[in-house]
Amino acid sequence: MKIGVLFIENEQSIIKELIQNVIPLQEEWDVFFAETGDRALQILADNQIDFVFSSPSITCSNGANVLSEVKKIFPETIRFALVPNLEHNTIAQVSQFVHQFATPPYTTESLKQRVERASNLQKNLKNPALIDLVKNTTSLPSLPEIYIQIEQEAIKPDFSLQKIAALIAKDPNLTSKILQIVNSAFFGLQREISNISFALSYLGINVVKSLIFYIHLFSNFKVTPENRKYLEQIWKHSLVVASNSFHLAQKYLTNKYEIDSAYTAGVLHDVGKFVLLNTHNYPQNIILLTEEKMIDNYEAEMELYSCTHSDIGAYLLGLWGFPLTIIEAVSYHHNPSLLGKEQLTLATIVHIADFLYYIPRLDVEHILNLNFEKQLLLSIDYFKTLRQMKFK
Repeated sequence: MKIGVLFIENEQSIIKELIQNVIPLQEEWDVFFAETGDRALQILADNQIDFVFSSPSITCSNGANVLSEVKKIFPETIRFALVPNLEHNTIAQVSQFVHQFATPPYTTESLKQRVERASNLQKNLKNPALIDLVKNTTSLPSLPEIYIQIEQEAIKPDFSLQKIAALIAKDPNLTSKILQIVNSAFFGLQREISNISFALSYLGINVVKSLIFYIHLFSNFKVTPENRKYLEQIWKHSLVVASNSFHLAQKYLTNKYEIDSAYTAGVLHDVGKFVLLNTHNYPQNIILLTEEKMIDNYEAEMELYSCTHSDIGAYLLGLWGFPLTIIEAVSYHHNPSLLGKEQLTLATIVHIADFLYYIPRLDVEHILNLNFEKQLLLSIDYFKTLRQMKFK
């Protein structure tokens, strides 16, 4: 069965480029074009459309952004915004309506790769065992109201950090917790952040939003007394990985959108464990199996539940409407090679940030002076494999 793809664009030069580059894909794709929002919605109503690529400036006759309408009426459709660059001024306004941003050049290969990556992720998240686990979780909260209010404020043309700071400041307890985390060793800041306005301007809206969401999730999640200690370990671990991801992304990534998403992906990378904590004897069953077979937690989860916390976390973030870039990073943070990309991705950054949490002190300067870093990584992989072989 062919994949249905709709392009919504009224700039003739972009339309021409898209038409030229989708022609080689017509054996695999059913391709549609619309120059107005109303025409696009009609095509969606009459056809099976799996992916929408749209200019973020196109609206419908009722004045609503077409991407907003697609999200509301056809929520299962994957939505890409066609933007000239990732610093474009419309990104903040449409970020809550789209799964990902697509920048030129719109080559056949780049369009195909985007669709294939999204398709593969969707297939992975349709695991029946995974869906049953999530459905049976009764204590998982929804997006906090303050988070939604910040999203709504951020898309306004006249939005300001002061208005967003005022929204957060209405909750003194939340404000205090955010500032406590921001001023802890996790961020390693050179100056104390004394109010939310400074935190927003210094760290950005995405970091503060991520903290709000995670504080809300942690505070409202009901867990048995015996698992409370484990939940607190997840809390500490997630904050460290988020901070590691934040700093690594700033240093090594070039994609601004991925850099801005790094803290969010890091702090939410283990959110799927919240669901597993609702199952009988998790993490006790995991610990027993890892010791018995000398496998890691990730492999033990797959054996016991037919899915992992990475899969569950990605599924939850999809339900909550997080961008595809973050969902992808959470889904693949244990195995970023499955993305099939040679360059550094956000999933790779979170993978490394997670790994750094567990390693003991290492004389890095000495290793580098010996030019032994590649051999060190190969040795780690070798001994991991050797340990597993011994106990099978």
